[in-house]
Amino acid sequence: MYMDIHGLVDEILVQSTYEGRFTLDELLRYGTVHSLTGIGVSKEKKHTFFLVLSGGEPDGAMFVDEKGTLFGDAAVLHLTGGEEFELSLVTPQIVDALVSRCRVFEKSHLKKNSRFDIPTIGAPNRQRVGVLCLTVRDSQAPLAGAHVAIRKGKVVITSDVTDSGGRVCFRLLNGRYMCVVSDRIGERTRRIIEFHEPQVEACVDIGGKEDESR
Repeated sequence: MYMDIHGLVDEILVQSTYEGRFTLDELLRYGTVHSLTGIGVSKEKKHTFFLVLSGGEPDGAMFVDEKGTLFGDAAVLHLTGGEEFELSLVTPQIVDALVSRCRVFEKSHLKKNSRFDIPTIGAPNRQRVGVLCLTVRDSQAPLAGAHVAIRKGKVVITSDVTDSGGRVCFRLLNGRYMCVVSDRIGERTRRIIEFHEPQVEACVDIGGKEDESR
């Protein structure tokens, strides 16, 4: 059964789009904000955990080790909160089929094992979604076609390319992010962006000094 589950998921993932690597907390937040449908895989030496997202909700779970497979709520009880997941986007039809076999009914188990509902000291109790708009410049001239990535720690939350006016916008949870800009010749600059309003406009000049924070 251990090999059967891995083989099935591997076949699915080969045909899927890789989205990134996330902690459990990051995966739950990222999935909710972007209403993602996919499979998160956390592999350890002796077991593997699969978390199935449907429209951003953690609707399915499987815990697989040498003894066998646990599904749904029984699987979630084995989460420690320290797992890291490789997330791939999967078609809704496939996810629905998986969820029908491993549905999570008691989602409070997931939240207990993550920091999803724990407020940060000195920060608002509830994070809100807002729009962050950046204008990228090179020595005051708008830079079109620049690749802009928004990172939280080592995880790329989202990315896009600037328009003809050097502008790009993202829909994000309020918070503190690292903005990484790559221009057409491959040079990079990094800036810390504090984002706590419904809409924020900011300018990033790649001609300035690179932010050393990562």
